[in-house]
Formats: sequence, structure tokens, C-alpha cells
Amino acid sequence: MSQYVTKAKQIISSHKFVQLTASWCPDCVYAKSVWNKYGVTDKVYFFEISGFSRDEQAKYRDAFHQVCGVRNLPTIFVDGSVWGTERELHKFERSGKLEEELKRIGLLN
Repeated sequence: MSQYVTKAKQIISSHKFVQLTASWCPDCVYAKSVWNKYGVTDKVYFFEISGFSRDEQAKYRDAFHQVCGVRNLPTIFVDGSVWGTERELHKFERSGKLEEELKRIGLLN
């Protein structure tokens, strides 16, 4: 098992809410804006890959793919499982059910 896979597993299992993210990714910026809007940014662990070399970024994305089957940015994890991406955030926003969903997963009280 590579160090990248080990790190991906450790990150996912050690935090209730995780976002695989990169500062250069517009969808990641959007997801972070949702967390900011609802005041829950401090509850989400952001694994920021943009600080790594391009090669390491690819290795981390591949490691997350190996661990959970997804390498999209952003990928949002809840309780160790993939919750979704920005697509789910948009879907819940459009339907007017985002706040309800954030309560359901435990991000909002």
C-alpha cells in the first residue's frame, strides 16, 4: 500500500466531514462558499492538494480513487463515506433542501 493510500485512509477515517479540495478548482471554491454561508467551515477538514507538486496531486487523487472509488474535486466525505461532490450541493440548493440535508448529515444543528 502506498503512502498516499495510507494517508487517504487516515484522513477519511479521522474526520467526520472531509473535503478533498484544491484552491485552483472552481467547484471546490463553490463548496467552501456553501460551508461559509452556513457557518460550518470549522467542522470540515479540508485536504488541500494544491500545495503539492502536480505529480503528488495526481497520486493523492489516485489514492482517494483507490480507497473510495472517486477522484473528483471536490469530493465530500461524511462519516468515512463519500457523500458527494458540488453536484449534490447544487441539487439540494435548487430543490430548497440544502439546510435540511446539512442537518441530516450533522453539519447543522
